[in-house]
Parts: sequence; C-alpha cells; structure tokens
Amino acid sequence: MNPTITFPPNGPALKLARTSPSTEKWAATLAEERRRLQEDQDALREREQNLRDYEARLRALQAEIEAGRSGAPESRAAAAAPAPAAETRAPRREVFADESALAAGWEKLHRARELLEAEQNNLRDDRIAIREQETAVRRREAAVSEREARLAAREALVTAATPAVSAEPMAGEHTLSAVTRLTRAPFNMARSVFGAKKT
Repeated sequence: MNPTITFPPNGPALKLARTSPSTEKWAATLAEERRRLQEDQDALREREQNLRDYEARLRALQAEIEAGRSGAPESRAAAAAPAPAAETRAPRREVFADESALAAGWEKLHRARELLEAEQNNLRDDRIAIREQETAVRRREAAVSEREARLAAREALVTAATPAVSAEPMAGEHTLSAVTRLTRAPFNMARSVFGAKKT
C-alpha cells in the first residue's frame, strides 16, 4: 500500500514568520552584565580608596621620618633602626596584593566593556540586516502582488476576447480525423504548388 502524499497549497507563502531572539532574554543578559559590572566597579572603588588611605598613612610616616632625621640624634637613631619585620612586610604584601588585584580588576572591567561594546555593535548590525531583509521582502511581496493582478487582468481580457467554441461542427462543415489530415497534408501541399484543384 502506497503512503499518501500531501502537497503544499498552490499559492506561494508570501508572509515570512519573524524569528527574532526574545527581547526578554537579551534584557535579562544585559541586566546581569550591568549588575556584574557595577559590582566590579564598586569593588574597584573600595580597593582604590583603601590604597589612597594606605598611601596617606605612608606619606605621614615618611613625613615623620623626615622630621625625625632633621631633629635630635636620638630620633635619628630611632629612625635609623629598622622596624620590626612583621610590621613592614605585611603592609607591603597588602599593597602589592591590592595593586595586582586592582590591576586585574581594571583589566576585567576594560575587557567586559569591550565585550559589551562588541555585542552592542553585533546587535545593531543584526537589527540593520533584519530591517533590510524585511524591506526587501515587502518590496518583493508588492511586486508579486502586482504581477498577480496584471496576470489576472490579462486572463480576464483573454477570456472576454475569445469566443466560446462549440464542440459540435457547424452545419455543412465536415470533420476530418487527425490521421486523415496528417496523411492528406503532403498531397494538399503538392496540389497547391502545382495548381491542381482540390476534389
């Protein structure tokens, strides 16, 4: 038993279904990226403020040391004596760690901004391309509709201009089969060339 085959309708499908990405998905993604960027910026601002505070403490300490060098010899000796290793090393590690973390944070921020700008450019280009495609489809749809209207008008003119042909021959007209006409055609042509009359 043969399976049944269904064919599509005769008319062309002129309306195209719009397949655009959901705006909610894009909005949620952009909101998430903005939230992450905001958190990164807040963390970087906090680190930057910590570094400024630490720099102010170091400058104050440096000013005290400079003031102590120009003062009494005891203060010079106190200034010349090295500070305990635990106190000096811990802030330096913190500074270097904060600086590297700050640099890494800024790098992440710049990279995220570049990615966001690239995505915005891609989204803009996609929107422009979709608008151009929609315009081209509309133009083509209008051209097809116009062509169909002209074709329908021509068919109506042809139908109106063509008289109805009856299937029965008119009175006094004899009908010949196609085979008879085909076999008589060479003889009729010879008679017309040589001037013989048709019998």
